[in-house]
Amino acid sequence: MMLAVRTGMPARRKGSPLEVRMETTEGLGRQAEVWVQGHLLCVCDGLSASARPCLPGVLQKNVRFCYMTAEGFSWDQAVRGNPSRKKMIQHISGWRYTGFGQVIQVMPVVIDFGLLTMEDANWSTDEELMGKFVKIAIDRLEIAPAHEPDWPAEKE
Repeated sequence: MMLAVRTGMPARRKGSPLEVRMETTEGLGRQAEVWVQGHLLCVCDGLSASARPCLPGVLQKNVRFCYMTAEGFSWDQAVRGNPSRKKMIQHISGWRYTGFGQVIQVMPVVIDFGLLTMEDANWSTDEELMGKFVKIAIDRLEIAPAHEPDWPAEKE
């Protein structure tokens, strides 16, 4: 049983959209492989239509990456899990990964995993979490259509 649904932000890196290329898919809700910045990721396909799998090639629509985890955790546990301050997504099997990243925003919590930046559903208002390096179990990494965030955008 999944404990928390992790939401994602549009696939962007340093303000510009990532090029995401579909390699293969078994269809909606099933395993897919996508290329992101030269890295092949195994993900859950949240893009295909139920009767028509997404075609291989560069995805023309804006997409986001999100994740789910079956493991409950506290932010203290997450911080203790990344003492070497890594930023990466480490493949375990299928669409399961271990995410190592840095918290770059709270309310909602947003984590920079190096390759991807994703929002975490485990919200915090603790400003001391900013800049901390964390370890997150990712039981399902998913690609889905992007949506506009439901919080005010920061002014630059």
